[in-house]
Amino acid sequence: MPDTIDPAIASDWLAIGDSLGLVPGTSRRARLLGHDLHVRRRPDGALEAWFETEPTRPCHATDHCGFILLCLGDEPRPLFELAAFANPARRFLYMGGFGIHSGPLRVVENFLDMAHFPFVHAHILGSEEATEVRGYEVELDARQELWARDCKFIQPLASADAKGGADVDYVYRVVNPFSPMLYKHPAGRSAELADIIFLFIQPTDEERCIAHFAISLFDAQSSSGEIMAFQQNILGQDKPILENHVHKKLPLDPRIEVPSRADAASSTFRRWLRDIHLRWGIEAQSTEPRPRLSVEVAGKRTVARDIVEFRLRSPRRGPLPSATAGSHLDVHLPNGQIRQYSVCGQDDEGYTIAVKREADSRGGSIALHESVQAGMQLEIGLPKNNFRLDPRIEHAVLIAGGIGITPILAMARDLAARGKRPVLHYFCRSAEHAAYRAELEALLGTNLHLHLGLSPQQTEDQVRQALQAGGDAHAFACGPAPLMQCIERVAAERHWPADRVHFEYFRRTTPVEATGPAFTVELARSGRRVQVASDTTIVEALRAIDIHLDTSCEQGVCGTCLCTVIDGEPDHRDQYLSAGEKASHMQMLPCVSRSRSATLVLDL
Repeated sequence: MPDTIDPAIASDWLAIGDSLGLVPGTSRRARLLGHDLHVRRRPDGALEAWFETEPTRPCHATDHCGFILLCLGDEPRPLFELAAFANPARRFLYMGGFGIHSGPLRVVENFLDMAHFPFVHAHILGSEEATEVRGYEVELDARQELWARDCKFIQPLASADAKGGADVDYVYRVVNPFSPMLYKHPAGRSAELADIIFLFIQPTDEERCIAHFAISLFDAQSSSGEIMAFQQNILGQDKPILENHVHKKLPLDPRIEVPSRADAASSTFRRWLRDIHLRWGIEAQSTEPRPRLSVEVAGKRTVARDIVEFRLRSPRRGPLPSATAGSHLDVHLPNGQIRQYSVCGQDDEGYTIAVKREADSRGGSIALHESVQAGMQLEIGLPKNNFRLDPRIEHAVLIAGGIGITPILAMARDLAARGKRPVLHYFCRSAEHAAYRAELEALLGTNLHLHLGLSPQQTEDQVRQALQAGGDAHAFACGPAPLMQCIERVAAERHWPADRVHFEYFRRTTPVEATGPAFTVELARSGRRVQVASDTTIVEALRAIDIHLDTSCEQGVCGTCLCTVIDGEPDHRDQYLSAGEKASHMQMLPCVSRSRSATLVLDL
């Protein structure tokens, strides 16, 4: 076997075309995993194949489920099973091989992504009136096949013979990293009658591939031309998006790119590729430290009692990177500490943040209030957003408590600028503690509800009023822990879907529990290993061997210490990562999280 074939995929069967495309007595060339091959069908119908550069070295070839499959390794895996394909009532239609200038793994991941249906395939596979991706189950079975089950989506035109919209059931199956298929049928119809769509990828090179598109179905009414036109239209809508990715190879390093929070199948797919140690077609891991920006404090003013606003701009007066509503910055303080502050707004000159002087400050807010003055320079990280305001949201209920107004103000400005009318409930101790009150009154008018000096019961009554009618609204909340716990409780009681209630935590709402069984951490870049005792955090264990990670809250809230997991299963105990991100086990916060496996390998 040539040394350049990645052992993680050397034994996989990969498609190079349809079986009927190669008649007895003929041959053709094919390219697979960077190798040029010859494939021949003998007069007796059997297939044979060999490497063009090594004619005496054969590779394995077979027909299966309408495709010609090749394996370049010495020991092929068993062929995938698909008993339904043999049903004589089914039609099999090969719709062609389509060249795509994108990494083959990118194409597979896109195939698994339902979230893009309403936007890329509007009025066909999805609608902008129904964008929610409902929860579904993802697993890697004993045969090392990835399955995503109970996937449901409302589709205006699900197939060539569809007469109108339908709630459609999907089951995704990925038999190897380049060979996904989809079982698809309208809700209520037997799964035995599902259409089976194949998107078998021929990975020609790391940044180019051929997508072999086929379908097995029971449709006896539609012509082959109608079915092909429908399915090819879908692929044609995806192709330009795939070819315009910045990274054509698939990044597994979360510092480069993280899958959508709603995309459990994509997260599991990436985790699977990491677990089998695939390198071919994978974007190289980033070795760069987190970038910092130098900014000048252009202005400092008091906007409420104990709250000071800072305007930050580039010393060269140039533009700063975009900070979308809900973003925050890592601010590197003169005393060496790193603290996170929400971006209230951004204009042509730079960012605005507002900081409350906390009575129990650990040094961050005091340093900014007392030591940082206009004209000084600071270092900040690039804007990060874990409290994102989806631009498609039409109706929003905003809830802020005290200094929690900072990200909520940015959202109110963004929504108002787009002609929306958000409702804001702003809880403060008193009128003099209400930052940006005049601007909010001018911006929102009667949609601003200012609640001053309320008791806990009065606060809960107002939260119940705010969350009285859900509908298609999304709620965004930021504030002190008691308010956030109240909102969580009321939203659950009123049956708000979890994906329509969004929180930005300044501090944990539950006590930190960072103890547990001892385990070993291995640092992938240096090979060093450190034992993490039952009463010690990973961050503390690393400090003991003179390895210092950037940290801030050390409560699993801010995300400063976020790192990449290469191997092992983290025990997530943070309030920063989403449920989907935790399930993928691709990242963790070592300040509080631990390990469920005996050894945890981190990209450090």
